[in-house]
Amino acid sequence: HLHRETDRLLARLDEQLSTWRKDSDASRFNAADAAVWVDVGDDLFRIVQLAQDLHRQTDGRFDITVGPLVRWWRSRLRGSPGGSLIEAEPPRDLLARIGSDRIESRRMTENRPGALRKLAPGLEIDLSAVGPGYAVDQIGQRLIALGSAAHLVELGGEVRAWGLRDNGSPWRVVVRIAVAGGIQQQLIELPEGRAVAVAAASNDRPVIDPRTGRHGRNESPADLIIYADSCAEADALATAALLTE
Repeated sequence: HLHRETDRLLARLDEQLSTWRKDSDASRFNAADAAVWVDVGDDLFRIVQLAQDLHRQTDGRFDITVGPLVRWWRSRLRGSPGGSLIEAEPPRDLLARIGSDRIESRRMTENRPGALRKLAPGLEIDLSAVGPGYAVDQIGQRLIALGSAAHLVELGGEVRAWGLRDNGSPWRVVVRIAVAGGIQQQLIELPEGRAVAVAAASNDRPVIDPRTGRHGRNESPADLIIYADSCAEADALATAALLTE
């Protein structure tokens, strides 16, 4: 029964949040013209609101509209030995499409669903840096509604704890993190309601500063472990942490 409920929830989230599906709410929003209201499901509406809050909290380091910039940098770094294009400047028309504050929302009423519209032509959303964490939060809350008082939920490396173990102690999880000199396994405790995500100090993918459009150098030799009150927040803060000076 619990597995069926979880599968239904994940299917619902996929229908709303996935940018791989052309018929999802997120893809319909991305395809829409600027200033056109797009009716969306409750989950997409909530996650965009959350992402905008996190955008403000991180002074713009976390941004769900950064996808076009990531693609632009990847296309250039792919053919650039040693990252010689690291100081390249993205075109201004591309930067004009970036910014979570360029999304406007219209709340649901009795007569109409919630809706979103973009205030900049060509703006897109990509929820891959907050969606998995949001899914963990939703699964955990659903399990509570079904009568589970204590559980640990993990999805794609994002983990959050609810309640305590049978012996009354906090949940414990092992995370693999990169440290100077190699990979280390670390045992950590997750107090009730807390979530954890890892900010991966990897050089295999571009780290883009949404505020400037520039390639942000991640000089940290080690991964960072991020704790938060929700998995969506931990997920997003792990992304923003890669740009922390």
